[in-house]
Amino acid sequence: MLRYWLFLLAAIVSEIAGTTSLKAFDDIHSGRVGVVATSIFIALSYYLLSKAVLRIPLGIAYTCWEGVGLALVAVTSFFLFNEPMPPLKLIGIACVMFGLIWLHHVMRRSHD
Repeated sequence: MLRYWLFLLAAIVSEIAGTTSLKAFDDIHSGRVGVVATSIFIALSYYLLSKAVLRIPLGIAYTCWEGVGLALVAVTSFFLFNEPMPPLKLIGIACVMFGLIWLHHVMRRSHD
């Protein structure tokens, strides 16, 4: 089972790399490098997500992939691109994380 969670973790990391690539490479060759890098990372992310859902319920896997990815892209943007991180944004990220944990808890209880 750990193997499938590692697939999910790799899918999340790949999603973050792909999304971050859009901005990181936007000045190089008129953004074409960013588009190519993003396409490769996002395709890899979906491939790894497809491997993860072989054993992890789709609702949990997708929620983790999207929720954790969203939060980490926001944090990455703050550190790499100096994007603002106002308190309301932090509260929004906390709400996403709380929702993710809540959904995971509810789905696990429904399988028991």
